[in-house]
Amino acid sequence: MKKPILVCIFALMLSVVWSQNITSKEDNVSDNVVTTVENKSASLPGFVSSEDAQKIIAGIMEVVGLESDFKIKAANVPNVEAAIRHHQRYILYNPEFIREVNYATRDKWPAIFILAHEIGHHLNGHTTLGVNSRPEIELEADKFAGFILSKMGATLEQAQLAMHFIASTEASKTHPGRMDRLAAIATGWNKADAQIHGITSK
Repeated sequence: MKKPILVCIFALMLSVVWSQNITSKEDNVSDNVVTTVENKSASLPGFVSSEDAQKIIAGIMEVVGLESDFKIKAANVPNVEAAIRHHQRYILYNPEFIREVNYATRDKWPAIFILAHEIGHHLNGHTTLGVNSRPEIELEADKFAGFILSKMGATLEQAQLAMHFIASTEASKTHPGRMDRLAAIATGWNKADAQIHGITSK
């Protein structure tokens, strides 16, 4: 009789531990979000100001191995966009959009993803094409951001979190549907994860 009771207690303890791991979004708003030693974003702030964003961008560029030459600026844009103005590379953001993302997700990874995505547009040369958003270039930027977040220590779920709140389920002329975007992020994340663990593709 004691054995089944012990098994039930053990199972209950496991379920409590698991639920704490998957419902810790509220704790993620603080700067102590991730405790893994390898995580390069542990000291990065949440994105609540241009100064915070500049620190996040510097952290992303450190992972890339390049100096940051992007200027971040609050602007009258729908959400966030990469742009070149007077030969200077900018990341322009709508403060209200960022506030909504932070509030909805209760996690700093989505804002880090969004900034990495815009850097991906710059580094992939999309901002020099002189064209508006297209699904294929959005997916390239998503892959880049997934790769970067993996290198920074984010889980795949953390890397994909933003898409559950900002991506439409259906594709449009400018942006892919949510499932395609999640897949692109996973492709980038898995590529970086394989590099981190020394796994070579055959």
